[in-house]
This record gives sequence, C-alpha cells and structure tokens, in this order.
Amino acid sequence: MAHRKYVLEVLQFIVEKEGVDGWMVQGSKIKHLGYMKGKFKTKKDAVSYYDRNNPHMRSLCGAGNYKSDWDPNTKLLYIVRDDYLVSATIDCFPDDDLTVVNEGFTKFKWLK
Repeated sequence: MAHRKYVLEVLQFIVEKEGVDGWMVQGSKIKHLGYMKGKFKTKKDAVSYYDRNNPHMRSLCGAGNYKSDWDPNTKLLYIVRDDYLVSATIDCFPDDDLTVVNEGFTKFKWLK
C-alpha cells in the first residue's frame, strides 16, 4: 500500500468587495492560487514547516482543521491537502526548500 503524501494549497483572501478582482465579481472571498513546490510525508511535517515560517500567525492546526488563518500582511492562507501530483506553482517559504527539476526529472525535498 502506498503511503499518503501531503502538500500545501495556497489561497488568497480577497478583501476588496468591488472591482474586477473584488469578491462580488469573483463569487468568493477566497481564490485558489496553486500548490507549494514542496512535499510532506505527514500532516505534522506540514504543520511544523508552516508554523516555523510563519511565527506571527496561529498554528496551521490551531483550529484543528489543517487550515491557516489568512495572513493580514500577504492575504494568503494555506491548507494541508493530500498530494495528487497536481502541478506545483508556488515557491516555498525559503527558496532553498524548492523542489528541483533537472532534465525532466523531479527531485522532491521532503520538508518538515
């Protein structure tokens, strides 16, 4: 049986009501941006990684649902998701944690 792997989904909280990018036109106050270019072996590793890189925020599992609050500085929020090998497009918090793609081969750095 294959072991489950996890990623962080990155979303943006929309604060403006009106305008082309406002939540009235978008139909929601939360917009999916993509998935972080990093992998986690456990949900606990994802929580540890998020918490360490966002000390100004409540823990990723603070509400018990593996979803962060939206950051008032960046307007971003994060959710731990099962990894379905969807293309990752969002950089990790420190750049040296990025997944490496070399000559068509992807090398994942397991983050904690």
